[in-house]
Amino acid sequence: MKKITFVGIKGKVIQSSPHRNYLVVELNDRITICGTFSNQWNWEEMPDASSGFESFITYIGVRSTAEAEAVMEVIHENGGYFHPKEQEPRRSKRVKAFPLELKIRGLTTEFVAEFVEADEI
Repeated sequence: MKKITFVGIKGKVIQSSPHRNYLVVELNDRITICGTFSNQWNWEEMPDASSGFESFITYIGVRSTAEAEAVMEVIHENGGYFHPKEQEPRRSKRVKAFPLELKIRGLTTEFVAEFVEADEI
């Protein structure tokens, strides 16, 4: 598996687009990001010099809807938000170690790094 550094965290690349326009990177068993080099989807700009990503979306694994509510509160307090059609936890697609995941936009690279380091809610 290929490795990539995102805000000083060594992550494992678990998927890439055919044109390598985006990478899916597992930062730990709870947190995965999807980073793009070109931002053709007009995600909020959150560049990270170490990875080269222009922007990214964060996926956080949760075990239950109650745990999701606690995570969502922390996310809202730290500037993250959810697309209107993605406000509920969904069956995990990106975070394989958890049954559910949240798809979050607008988090800063610093917050994601702190969340990975804390490895707790």
